[in-house]
Amino acid sequence: MNTLAYEFSIAQRRVLDRYTCFLSSLYTTFNNIPLVFERRRASGHRLAVLASDSRLNNASFNARYLREFWQRTEDARRLCSTYVADLSLFTAETRDIIKNTSRNEPLSQVDFKLYGLSRSPTWQLFPPNDVPDLIHELALRFSSLRADIRQLKYTIAEVHDESFGLKSVFVRAMDHRSCQCHTQPTVAEELFREARTAPVWDLAYSSAEPHVRATEYKADIATLFNGLASASSQISVFLEETILRIDTVFQALLKAERVSKVGELNFQLTATKEGAEEFMAMINHLETWLRK
Repeated sequence: MNTLAYEFSIAQRRVLDRYTCFLSSLYTTFNNIPLVFERRRASGHRLAVLASDSRLNNASFNARYLREFWQRTEDARRLCSTYVADLSLFTAETRDIIKNTSRNEPLSQVDFKLYGLSRSPTWQLFPPNDVPDLIHELALRFSSLRADIRQLKYTIAEVHDESFGLKSVFVRAMDHRSCQCHTQPTVAEELFREARTAPVWDLAYSSAEPHVRATEYKADIATLFNGLASASSQISVFLEETILRIDTVFQALLKAERVSKVGELNFQLTATKEGAEEFMAMINHLETWLRK
């Protein structure tokens, strides 16, 4: 695998963390907006109203998805490691069978119990009766791994897609007037007017002035949305490439089921094992980056 072609940066990792924090903070921030409106009304201004928007509803769920993303990737990595080890052992055992028989030994004459996989405590479908059944079991295991990686991609894609609507809701709310009788100050400025309503955010503001903080806060969040779009797109492409490689191994194992001689099986397995090691390296690469 060409790691440089799929390199992820520390900055991109920080984007995921900060966006997760941003999503988690939205509930409190938006709950403070009515307090801002009431504060303005108590000062003699006409009460403003901000219409609710359903696009906010999934913010907390997406925050949870991102918080769990590393653990789910780690789970997939462990599963991948187990299945690649199964394939490697199966390949080595096939070579041993060739040494004890010949490359032309009919696969139908090979006792499937010579393979360690035959003693597996769990099966994707049913216990095997012959070597092709064992090969099919290997294929099904990689098929289940492919489904897990596809689910990771779906999670990132969902967070990415919903970020566009969320950005629109956020910008509209922050730029909304804080009372009906004046266009200024905006909601964002009024939120920073008092500590109890100020958005909780990890930004070193250049001034204590509410309008300065509001401007810097909105600019930082805009940059964060851009960073998320870039990072999530790269992760999605990476995961799609991983899925394609797993699918190649899956298809190769289905093809290996149909060979008639042990030598042919060995040839197929050797090439398949190399492909499996490549996507194993890719999953390791992603998990290591997420762990930082």
